[in-house]
Amino acid sequence: MDAGLRALVISLNDEIRENLASILSEYGFAYVSVSDGNGVRSIVESNAFDLIILNTPLASEFGLELAAFIDKNTDSALIVAASQKNCDDVYKKIGSIGAYILARPFTKPALIQTVRFLLEARKKMLSLEAENKRLEKKLYDIKQIDRAKCVLIEYLRISEADAHRQIQKRAMDQRVPEIEIAMDILRTYEI
Repeated sequence: MDAGLRALVISLNDEIRENLASILSEYGFAYVSVSDGNGVRSIVESNAFDLIILNTPLASEFGLELAAFIDKNTDSALIVAASQKNCDDVYKKIGSIGAYILARPFTKPALIQTVRFLLEARKKMLSLEAENKRLEKKLYDIKQIDRAKCVLIEYLRISEADAHRQIQKRAMDQRVPEIEIAMDILRTYEI
């Protein structure tokens, strides 16, 4: 596994909490934090974790609301461990949030395989999100450049090809991206 991975283990049971933390440390997690569930929402909000393991039930709640909170407020891979008899109910309640539900008892190899799978899925998801943001920015830039062309066409009474060449030439002359020229045009002509 990658060096520098961070994990949070949430469990009411001290022995389970320490065993999970030990296994994760053994398999390459550089930082493993543990919690019994009390105050964990503030820990999750103020720290970035690659993996969060939530062993249900917790002291003050079963943990499903916490799982939904983690899913909504982080990009962490999430494992919810539940007893074999509760797994179906847990899945019905939180199956759509993107948590992996792991039935207890589980073996060490099953846990590690699950962690590896989730970390790979998380890496791909983060990559897709970054690509999505890049494409949204590119689309925004294209729209602004087109708006600037329309403004030049309207105010200078030139053709679209001439407006496009004018933006390109100014960008090359000033050694800046076309979006900067487009935004400057929009500021100048659109009061």
